[in-house]
Amino acid sequence: MSAAAWIVALLAAYPHLAHRACVEARAPQIAADADAAAARHGVPVAMLLAVAVLESHLGCAPRSGGCWGAPVSRTRRQTAGRADHAASALALGLRRCHSDEGAVSHFRWGVCHRAAHVGYGPEDVLRLAARVADTLARVETRRAGVR
Repeated sequence: MSAAAWIVALLAAYPHLAHRACVEARAPQIAADADAAAARHGVPVAMLLAVAVLESHLGCAPRSGGCWGAPVSRTRRQTAGRADHAASALALGLRRCHSDEGAVSHFRWGVCHRAAHVGYGPEDVLRLAARVADTLARVETRRAGVR
């Protein structure tokens, strides 16, 4: 699935999404960045976008600096990273942990399992991605004329 289709389905699935106007305004650039980063690093675009939604509403949350959840480097932790940085961090988690859940846990906490920390976890990312995928499937079914 393309990032553009995923974003359309996200907005349909969550009509009251925080920072919706910003996401809508930046959707073409967000989609292009996500597709390129996911392809470059071999991560599912749905996982990348779901993490970015939960981290910073796709870079639209105030004070996020446009960050997608990962800093630009280990030595510059307070410098906001973009889609490529988040995709790289998720790819590292996939290589080390061998599962989507492990990749998200590694992204969040640096370990391959859910740590005893607050905030979202892998189950939240997977639930968000599944709801968006379900919405996309319903939209495509309607377009095909099937009810």
